[in-house]
Amino acid sequence: MKIYAPNIHLFAFQLYKPSNLKVNEKDTSKLWQNADKIVHAILQQDLHPIQHIDLHKEPNSRRVDLLKESDVKDGDYSLSFAGKISTDDAQQVVLKGFTYPFQLSDSYGLWLNIRRPEEDDDGTRTKDVNIHLLNQLNLENCLILEKSNLFLGQTLLITAWLPGAKDNENINLTAEEYLDIANECLTSVFNNKLPPLNHQGELFSSPIFEYGLFSQLDNYQHVLIWLFSNETADNKFNQCYQEFLDLFFFRIKIIKSFQDSRKIYNALVYSSEKIEDLIDKAPQIQENKGLTLENLNECKNLLKKLAELGLKYTRLLRNLEEHQNTITIHKYNYLEKLQQIREITKKDLEFLESFIKETTSYFQRQIEADLGYFRHSSTFLEQAISSIRGIVEIEQAERDRSLEKTIQVLGIGLGTGAIASGVITQQISYINKPLGVISPNNPPHPFYASLFLSIVVTLFFTSVAWLWTQRK
Repeated sequence: MKIYAPNIHLFAFQLYKPSNLKVNEKDTSKLWQNADKIVHAILQQDLHPIQHIDLHKEPNSRRVDLLKESDVKDGDYSLSFAGKISTDDAQQVVLKGFTYPFQLSDSYGLWLNIRRPEEDDDGTRTKDVNIHLLNQLNLENCLILEKSNLFLGQTLLITAWLPGAKDNENINLTAEEYLDIANECLTSVFNNKLPPLNHQGELFSSPIFEYGLFSQLDNYQHVLIWLFSNETADNKFNQCYQEFLDLFFFRIKIIKSFQDSRKIYNALVYSSEKIEDLIDKAPQIQENKGLTLENLNECKNLLKKLAELGLKYTRLLRNLEEHQNTITIHKYNYLEKLQQIREITKKDLEFLESFIKETTSYFQRQIEADLGYFRHSSTFLEQAISSIRGIVEIEQAERDRSLEKTIQVLGIGLGTGAIASGVITQQISYINKPLGVISPNNPPHPFYASLFLSIVVTLFFTSVAWLWTQRK
C-alpha cells in the first residue's frame, strides 16, 4: 500500500510547576531530552534542543514560545531538522521535521513533527512511499515517551494523503477499506503492542481513526490516524494548528486528572478498609459492666489512630474533589477551543466533541459516585470517633467519681481515727510508762490501747462514710 507525504506529530506535555513534588533540573528538562532521543534514533543527529531553549522567559500570555530569540528565523519559533533514511529497497528518502517547545499554563509542551515532505528542495513533488516507511519513524519505540512524576501524557497524530487525493481524484473507498489502511499504518508504526481501536469518524471531510481504550487506563496510549482524502483536511488543520495544540493539552489534562483520581480511589478504599478494621477491633462493652482499665487504654489508643487516619482520609477526599474540579475546568476549556475551531473552519466537529460528550461525562459521573460513597464512609468515621470518645469520657468520669468517693471515705476514716487516738491517749494516766512486752502478767501499754482503739474508730467511720457515699 502506498501513501503520500506521511506526517507524524507528537504532542507531549509535562508539569513545570508541581505543587507538591520535589524535582531537579534533570526532571524538568526530560521533555527536551526525549525530543533529542527521537531525532537521534531516526536520523542519527544530535539536535540538543535544550541549548536553544530559554526557560526563563517572562510570560506575556497563556502560551510562551520557549525558543531563544537568537534562534528565531522569520518569526518561526520552532527548531527545524532534516536528514535521510534508507528504505527497504535501498533508496534514500529525505525526511524533514521540527520541534516546537512552549509553555502552556502550568506545563511545558513539545510539538515534534517528522515527515516526508510534499516537495523536494527544488520544488519537485515527491513520490508516494510504501506505508512501511512509517516503521522507520518509530525506531526502538522512540515516539512513546517514558513516564515520570511530571509527565502528563501525549497524543500521536499520524496523517497521510491517500494516493490521488492530492490531485483531487475521487477517492471512493468503503469504511472497511479506510479502516484497513489505518490499521496498516498503526501496525507499521508500532509492530507490536497495538492500541485497540476506540473510535472512528470524519474530520474536515476525511476519515480519522482513534486508538486507545480508557478501560486500559494504566497503559493508555492516544493515537490518531487521519487519512487525507481531499485538500480540505490539510488546509483546515494548518489554519488552526494552534487551537489543536490547546485542544490536545486540555484533553491530556482531563485524562491525567482521571488517572490520578483512580490512584486516590485506591488509597481511599485502603484507608476505608483500615478504618473499618480498627473499629471492628474496638473493645466490646458488656451490659451493666464498664470498661476495664486495659480496655479504656485500648479505646484511647484507638481514638488516636482513628484521628490520624481520619486526617489522611479527609485529605484524600479533598484531592479527589480537586481532580473533579480540574476535569470540570478543562472540559469548559476544551469546549471553548472547539468553538474557536468551528468558527475558523465552519465545519462539523462531531468526532472531537465525542470526547466531551461521552468520555469526560463518564469521568465526571464516576468521580461523583466515588465522592458520594467515600463521604458516607467519612460520616461513619466521624460517628464512630464520636461514639468511642463518648464512651471513654463517660467511663473516665465514672472512674474519677469513684476515685473521689474513695478519697472522701479514706479521708473521713483516717481523720476521725487520728482524732480519736489523740483524745484517748491524752486520758491515759500511764502515758509515760515504758513500753514493755505484752504478757498476761503485764497490763497492756496505753500505746497499744490507743492503736487498737484508733483502728476500730477508723474502720467504723470509714464504713459509715462508705455507706453514706453509696447512698448519694
